[in-house]
Amino acid sequence: MTPAELDDLEKLIAEELHYFDSDEQRQAFRSRRIPLRLVVQDWGYSDAVHDCYVIAEDERQQIVYCRSGFGPSFPWSSQRRGAADLGMDADWCAYLYESFVTSSLWPGERPEDLELMGPGERERK
Repeated sequence: MTPAELDDLEKLIAEELHYFDSDEQRQAFRSRRIPLRLVVQDWGYSDAVHDCYVIAEDERQQIVYCRSGFGPSFPWSSQRRGAADLGMDADWCAYLYESFVTSSLWPGERPEDLELMGPGERERK
């Protein structure tokens, strides 16, 4: 990504935080944020490789953003820390919130009313 595209990703992350349910969730996410780190991941379904960015992590998992592979429709994933493969399509989410609250980075309970949505299915804030 170019510097401008990296800035756009930072802005997207900030916008995504508006959709988190609470300040507690936002704070938990921010406490796990790291500087954007490029990781190149394989895809088990082809010889293609994909530039992804780790945006947050703890000792077990990382949240990544990837514009290709399952992106742009499902660009967010919670993965095992250090993963080098995109994994399965079911591992990818349309929204950062979904990846976060289903990961070990969120210490709270998984929201009872959580619905994994497709692109454009959530209400705008």
